[in-house]
Amino acid sequence: MLIPDPQLFEELSDSKKALWAKYGSGKDPLFVQTLGLVVDEVRLDYCRLSLPFHPKLLQAGGSVHGGVISTLVDTACVPAVGSGFDKARPYSTISMQVQFLSGTSDSDLVAVGWVTRRGKSIAFCNAAVQTADGKTLATAALTFKI
Repeated sequence: MLIPDPQLFEELSDSKKALWAKYGSGKDPLFVQTLGLVVDEVRLDYCRLSLPFHPKLLQAGGSVHGGVISTLVDTACVPAVGSGFDKARPYSTISMQVQFLSGTSDSDLVAVGWVTRRGKSIAFCNAAVQTADGKTLATAALTFKI
């Protein structure tokens, strides 16, 4: 799975950019704050997140935990899906298939999520997680119920 060029996705209005810039950094006690995720870029149907490395992300074998990687692919798709709405509305992951391709033990991580098809009640997404130097750790296909 190739990660698409962000330039292929339409830029958001300034108000939508401001809304998504707060994602993960606001005062609401959200899970994304617990991990320390940073929103790097949100465009219509596209999102790029980063996660600075911390030893607490490792599992007993010394690699970044698969749950962290799964969280990244899921969380990267949330702004990608949400960017298509004019106002906030509920939606949630109903299916997620993650393919783990490699591991890492000490790298910052980057996650990209993008909508591949959007309907009235369902959105289909793809996502990938890479190390900061571009090594792909996982790819995923996700479905969201709107």
